[in-house]
Amino acid sequence: MPSATPPRPRTPSTGKLTTTAAGIVASDWLVVVSFIFGGCCTNVFALESLVRQVPKCGNLITFAQFAFITIAGLPSHLHTVPGRLGWIPRLKPRKVPLRRWIVMVSLYFMVSILNNLALGYRISIPLHIIFRSAGLIANMACGYLVMRKRYPVKQVLAVMMVSVGVVLATLASVSDESSFSSERDPESNGGPGYAVHESIIGITLLTFGVFLAAMLGLYQESTYSMYGKHWQEGLFYNHALALPMFLFLYRDIVSQAYALSESYPVVVSLDRSVPLVGRLLVSGSVHLFTVPWLWISLVCNVLSQLVCVSGVHRLTSMSSSLTLNVVLNLRKLVSLVFS
Repeated sequence: MPSATPPRPRTPSTGKLTTTAAGIVASDWLVVVSFIFGGCCTNVFALESLVRQVPKCGNLITFAQFAFITIAGLPSHLHTVPGRLGWIPRLKPRKVPLRRWIVMVSLYFMVSILNNLALGYRISIPLHIIFRSAGLIANMACGYLVMRKRYPVKQVLAVMMVSVGVVLATLASVSDESSFSSERDPESNGGPGYAVHESIIGITLLTFGVFLAAMLGLYQESTYSMYGKHWQEGLFYNHALALPMFLFLYRDIVSQAYALSESYPVVVSLDRSVPLVGRLLVSGSVHLFTVPWLWISLVCNVLSQLVCVSGVHRLTSMSSSLTLNVVLNLRKLVSLVFS
C-alpha cells in the first residue's frame, strides 16, 4: 500500500499577507502625513507671528527647536549601567556610525541657520515657502550628478514646470516687496534699490539652503539603505550633536530673547468660572503669571516643530528623497494657501 502523504502545515495565503502589509503601510503613511501636514503647517503659522514682530529672531528659534527636540528624545536613548557610583545613565549603542550623524548634523544645522537668516532680509513667509519648493530640482540635480541616479522623462518635465513656477513667484514677490517697502517707509529703508538688495541677499541664502537640503536628503537616503531605517536615532542625533554649534551664536540668541520679551504681556489667571478649580478659590480670581505673547508663539513653534520633523524623518526612512520632496512641496502648498 502507498504511504499516506503527511499533511502540509497551514500557512497564511499570499493574498492575506499582502492585504495585511498594505494595511500596515497605509496606516504608517496616514500617521506620517498627519504629522507633516498638521505639525509643519502649525509651525509655519507660529513662525509667521514671530518674524512679523522680530524679523531677525531665526537663531533663537533654531536653538529652541534643537534644544527641545534633544530633551524630548533623550530618555528613549539612555540606559543605565552598573558602575562604582551605582547605576550610571549612558547613551544606548548606536545602530548607525557616529561619523554619519556628524555629516548630517553639519548639513542640517547649516540649512536651518540659512533658512532662518533669510527671513531677516525682506523674505516674506509665502516667498520662503515657494522658494524652498525648488528643492525638487535641486534634489534631482544632486541625485544625477552625485548619486548617478537616472529619472524618467515625466519626472524631469514635472520638476521643470514646478521650478519655472518658483522663479516666476520669486520675481513677482521681490517686485511687490520693494514697491510696498518704499511706499510704507521711503526714507528709512533707503528706497526701492535697498529693498531689492536685501531681497537678493535673502534669496541667495535660500538658494544655498535648498541645495544643502538636497544633499542632506540624499545622504539620509543612502544611510538608511546601508544601516537600516533608524529614524528615531537620526532625529535625536541630528539635533543633539548640533547644540554645541550654538555657542558661536550666543550673543545673537540672548539679544533676540530680550526682543521677544518686549512683546505685549499676556496675563494668565484663574477665576471662579474655571470648572472644578474655580470653586476652591476664596477670592474672585487669582493671578498666576504674566508671559510675553511672542514667547507663547515660540512655544507653539517648538512643539509643532517636534511633530513636523518626526514625520519628516519617518518619511525619509520609508521612501526616496525625491518622494519626500514631493510630499513636502504639497505641504508647502497648503501652508501657502493659508499664509
